[in-house]
Amino acid sequence: MLSKDEGRSLKSFFNGLKELVSSVVSKAKNNAGNGAVGSEWESVSTLWGKRAAELIDIEKPTAWTDSPLVQQMYIHPLISGRADVAWLETVSKKDFPAPVQVALSLGCGGGGLERHGAALNIAKQFIAYDVSEGAIQLARNIADDNGLSQIIYKAADLNTMIHPENAYDVVFASQSLHHIESLEHYLDQVRRALKPNGLFIINEFVGPNQFQWTEVQMRHSQNLLEAIPECYRQIIQGHGLKSSITRPTIEFMNGIDPTEAIRSADIIPEINKRFDVLEKTDFGGTLLQLVLGDIVGNFSDTLEDRRVLQSIFDEEKRLIGNGELESDFTLMIMRNNK
Repeated sequence: MLSKDEGRSLKSFFNGLKELVSSVVSKAKNNAGNGAVGSEWESVSTLWGKRAAELIDIEKPTAWTDSPLVQQMYIHPLISGRADVAWLETVSKKDFPAPVQVALSLGCGGGGLERHGAALNIAKQFIAYDVSEGAIQLARNIADDNGLSQIIYKAADLNTMIHPENAYDVVFASQSLHHIESLEHYLDQVRRALKPNGLFIINEFVGPNQFQWTEVQMRHSQNLLEAIPECYRQIIQGHGLKSSITRPTIEFMNGIDPTEAIRSADIIPEINKRFDVLEKTDFGGTLLQLVLGDIVGNFSDTLEDRRVLQSIFDEEKRLIGNGELESDFTLMIMRNNK
């Protein structure tokens, strides 16, 4: 069982997951007819709409992927080879020399991917869906304020949605696919929606289902955490020092968000059945998510802070490189093989 302090820490860890907030979080309609579907749908939708709004202005990040320093020192170089070039810009330069007609974005959250994609001229039009009416309205408002009439936002449950056939040149999913329980239906619908030879591009968490961390993962994470000086281990959205790495119970996960990483470990096997994988670029997170969650905002752009972070990055790279660990986060570009 998690202690109250550990529970509060893990809750704040969830609340800070910006990359996970741009996501489709819907299993609510899978049990149609049981009388509880409507309330569950509304609860999940409201939760993620609120989180999308709260995370527009982050003062001190709590999720490892939100830290500009981590992005510049670790994530961006692994994906693009440059500290100042993020994943979508990398994809844009390599795969979209000219804008395609229409792109589909699944699990758009507050709309960051579509706005960035429009600025990069990836597509002449973006159609974007999310489970949360609140997140969709937020995305619409920001798009309207910036004159982005080429982006259309709609609310939908991607676990059950039927897409038009041969309608899109590219489909994007950024930190949303791991919230999908009906993976087979979802992926079959992506194939249906894509034009022949269209691209499916995901930036995703593909680690253990419902954050059931492995023993090896937890042991190495605990060792790294204990090596971090206490001045960096102050819990940002809570109290006290972060002192231990814990594996949440399934009951706890279901209480926080029943869609969180619901079938994350199944994503790559199911993708391999349906698409030709053109590129797969792993960017770690296997230890960093556990170690830096809830404390990453304590690191500033100083030589000493960079030194501490670099030692953590080097250890994760070493363990993934020698095969002791697998990367929990990946960028994949696939071609529709229908």
